[in-house]
Amino acid sequence: MSPVKVIERLLVRECKVRQGFHPYEACIVCCSSVVWRISSLFQNSFIVSNAAAQVFPNIASIYYAVRELRVPLVAIVGTTSIDFESLLKLPSQAAEVEFNLLRKTYEENGDVLLSVYDNQRAFNAALLEINVDDQIEKLLSIDEFRDLVEKGELAVCGFVLDEDGIYGDVTNFYLINFNGIKDPEDIRTAEALREIPESVRKQKVKRVVVQF
Repeated sequence: MSPVKVIERLLVRECKVRQGFHPYEACIVCCSSVVWRISSLFQNSFIVSNAAAQVFPNIASIYYAVRELRVPLVAIVGTTSIDFESLLKLPSQAAEVEFNLLRKTYEENGDVLLSVYDNQRAFNAALLEINVDDQIEKLLSIDEFRDLVEKGELAVCGFVLDEDGIYGDVTNFYLINFNGIKDPEDIRTAEALREIPESVRKQKVKRVVVQF
């Protein structure tokens, strides 16, 4: 589609009218390719997106969501459909911080993961999980966020949208990290998640990388 057609569509399409005030339910930092899914499922979410769901390039926006919008949840969301190795081949001059951090994650973990996951899709999912873990670790290294988590006023979670059948048979979101907890069994038994039915926790809390 030509750029002019895209501009025309934006100008002539009717916008939905927002009915009343609805507080934001979450700040969702996600891969740009999943924004449309997120916005359809969580219409009252504050969405921050970039190619690899990186935190630091958008830290001011996340601060704004936590401080001013007082969201109770910051979620880092990746998707198995993103090929991390193809991202690493992009020139970094235009997004030096974002892609240098991603390269660092790959360099520190790539060889180990390749020795464990010889299947390319499983390897990509494992790298995705570690990237999400890294983003959560960065957020929890900030005193303000960590203090809110410890008080139970904020949760910082990691999700994967499985579009490649790595975690299950159909496309779904899976919880892989809860407030820095990575072990699936520890996440399933976390007191804060007890309101979620046990059957859901058993089915939707999964990881490729449990220990390495």
